[in-house]
Amino acid sequence: MAKFRVVILPAKKLIDGKHKIRIAVSHNGGTRYIPTQYIVDSEKNLKDGQVVGMGNAGYVNNQLRRLLIHYQEAYDKIDDPDLYSCAQLIKVLKVRNSNKHKTLDEVYTEYTTRHDLEGKLKTKATYRAAKERYETFAKTDEVLLEIIQPMDIMKFSNYLYKDGLSDATVKLYMSLIKVLIDFAKRMKYVSYEVDPFEFYKMPTYEPRDLAISIDDVRSLIRFNHADFKLMVIRDVWLLSFYLGGMNLIDILKINFNNTNFVKFERSKSANRKKDYKYTVFDIQPETKAIIEKYKKKNGKLGFGKYATKNQIFDLFSNHKDEVAKLCGITRRFIFLSARKTFFQIGFEIGENPDILDYCSGHAVSKRMAMNYIVIRPEMASACMRRIFDKVAEDKKEPSE
Repeated sequence: MAKFRVVILPAKKLIDGKHKIRIAVSHNGGTRYIPTQYIVDSEKNLKDGQVVGMGNAGYVNNQLRRLLIHYQEAYDKIDDPDLYSCAQLIKVLKVRNSNKHKTLDEVYTEYTTRHDLEGKLKTKATYRAAKERYETFAKTDEVLLEIIQPMDIMKFSNYLYKDGLSDATVKLYMSLIKVLIDFAKRMKYVSYEVDPFEFYKMPTYEPRDLAISIDDVRSLIRFNHADFKLMVIRDVWLLSFYLGGMNLIDILKINFNNTNFVKFERSKSANRKKDYKYTVFDIQPETKAIIEKYKKKNGKLGFGKYATKNQIFDLFSNHKDEVAKLCGITRRFIFLSARKTFFQIGFEIGENPDILDYCSGHAVSKRMAMNYIVIRPEMASACMRRIFDKVAEDKKEPSE
C-alpha cells in the first residue's frame, strides 16, 4: 500500500531560499516526489505535514489535503499496484492524470483561444477579470480545477459581495467562472462527484430600464445637424434599432451589397446557440436610407474616421449626451438602448417575445410550444414592420 505525505526537501532549496512543497509517495520500499505549486518561505513553515506561520496557511493546507485525497483515489483505481516500483507508480499516476491538474489560468487561455476571443478585447478582458478575482480569492495564480469544491464557490461569491460588487457584477463573474469550469468538464480535463456549482444560486436583479420612449425615437429620426459626429451617433443608433437591436460588431461585418435582406449570426452567442444559428429578415426602407448613406464599395459600412467598433463606442461615450439634449431625450441614452427600445416597443404593442428574440439574434425560448413552431424570416420581417409603423405614426392630438 502506497503512502502519500506532504514534505519539503531541504536539499532542493529554491534560488531565493524558499522551498517547494512536494507530495512524497512511498511504495515498494522506495520513495519518489511529486512537486506541487505551493511554496513556503522556510523549513520552519512546514510542521508534521502542515503549513504554519504563513498568511495563507489554512487555504494551502486545505488544497494539499485535497491533493492527497486525489492521489489516493487515483492509486486505488490502479489494478495490481504492487506490480510497479515506486518510480513506475509515479509515472502511472502522472499518465492517468495527464489531462488533469489543469489550472484555471490554463483553461481560461485555451477557452479564449478556441472561441476566438482575441479580437473581442472587452469580452476577453472580462473573462480575465473573473479569473483573476478567483485567483486573488484563492491566494494563488495556479488554481487547480479538480480541487474546487461547492464550498469554495459559495465563499467566492461572498468574497465578491464583501468587495462591494453589485448583484449584476457578481452574477457576471460567477457565470464566467462556471463557463470555464463547464468547458474543462466537456474537454474531460476534470470531473467532479459533486459539481462546484451544484448548490449555488445565481443572483437575480431587476433589468435596467434603458429603453427610450417612442417619442424619443421620433425625435431622433427628425434630428438633423451639421456636425458629422453627432449624425453618426444618431444613424448608428437608428441602424441598430432598425436591425432588431443588432450589436455594433455584427453591423460592421455585414456586406449590404446587392441584397434586400439581412442574414447574420450574432457574434455574442455564436458558440452557444443550438437552434436558429442564423437570423434572417428583410431590410426595411428606413434602414436602407441609412445604409446607402454610409455604404462603401465593398458593401460594408464606413463612418468616416470612426472606422472601428471601439472608435464608435468612444464617440458615443464622449458625445451621446449632446445628442440626447438636442433631441430632448431625458432618459438614459446609450447604444444598448437601441436594442432595449426595440424590445420594449415590440412588447408593448403585443409582439411575440420569441419572434423579438429571433430578430435580435438571441436564443429562442425552450418552452414546449416552441418544439412545434418554426420562426420564419417573413414572421420576423412582419414583426419589425409593425414596430416601425408604430414609431412612424403621427402623435394623435387629443380630441376636443
